[in-house]
Amino acid sequence: MTSVAIKVPEGVDIEFAKRLAKLVEKRLAELTELNNLLMNSELTDEDIEKISEEIGRRRRTFFEKSDSD
Repeated sequence: MTSVAIKVPEGVDIEFAKRLAKLVEKRLAELTELNNLLMNSELTDEDIEKISEEIGRRRRTFFEKSDSD
């Protein structure tokens, strides 16, 4: 397993730094899991772009709808 070191500047609350380290650790674990899930994907960059555009379109529609309510 790889390790990551985070240098905390002087004056930063140690408890805050610990919480931040846990948050970074959790996010890296999520990204690792996502990477493992997608490792054998057959999607092309073009497929991903189309999916991304559709997600963006749906989000805009959702938020525009909620703003008008």
